[in-house]
This record gives sequence, C-alpha cells and structure tokens, in this order.
Amino acid sequence: MPAIPQPLTAAAFAPYGEALTWPAAEADASGPGWNWWAERLRLPLDARPWSVGLLRLTPTPLVIEWAERHAHSAELIVPLDGPCHVYVALEGEPGHPDLGAVQVFTVLPGEAALLHPGVWHGAPFAAGGSACVLVLLPAGTGRDDTLKATFAPRRLA
Repeated sequence: MPAIPQPLTAAAFAPYGEALTWPAAEADASGPGWNWWAERLRLPLDARPWSVGLLRLTPTPLVIEWAERHAHSAELIVPLDGPCHVYVALEGEPGHPDLGAVQVFTVLPGEAALLHPGVWHGAPFAAGGSACVLVLLPAGTGRDDTLKATFAPRRLA
C-alpha cells in the first residue's frame, strides 16, 4: 500500500519524534525585521557531541529498498533550501521496520523533523527540485549506532 506524503504536524509525527513547525502563537520577542520563537525543540542530552552533516538531494521516485535505525541516537533533519520527504516506520519483526506502516512526511524549509532513537528511516527524498538538507546526529552514530535493513524495492507514492 502506498504511503502518501503528508504535511509535517506535531500530532501526526508524534509516534516517530518531534516536529518543528512554524508556531501559530505570537513571537516571544521581535524587533524591526525579525521575530523570535524560543525553545521550539530541544535536542536530547547525549554524552557525545552533536555532529552536522549535509545531504544534497535530487529528484528521484519515492522508492525505498533500505532503512536504518539508531537505537541510542536521535537524528534531526532540517531542509535548508527546498522541501524533502522523510519516510519513517516503527519496528516490525525484530531488527526490521514495519513496511506495512511506513509513513512519509513533507518537511518544508524552516521546519525540522527530530527522529526518536529506534525509529526506522532512510535518506530523505527531494520533494520537487533539488534540496540541501542539514542532518544533526551525535558523533559516531553512523559507525557505532546504526542497524540497516534491506528489502525488495517498495514504491511509497
């Protein structure tokens, strides 16, 4: 069954992590040319320093054939100059994502998706044109805290 991309909202994304979206509330502070909303998202404490990586995404069909999870590490995905589709799933059989329940969220520039530890996901997809995406992970996550699962290609939308 296809997973139709849906807007990133706090309620829909809650099983997988936290959504940073533009608040409807009045800004905490403002001045000429700026508005500030404080403490919209808190990165979890970790003994490891946070590392910053960059992804360059180009348009490709929404077909997945792998997913990964980090048992002890959160991951923050922040599109910088174009929207992206982030696919997520909870654990199915031990060591594998529940492929029947994959969800896809469209994350716009100015928004962010904070994945909880243990959430299955893969590289985001460009949602339209090319996009640059900032990814924050605790240092060493790729080497020390990644379980990858591969499966037959699956079209998401």
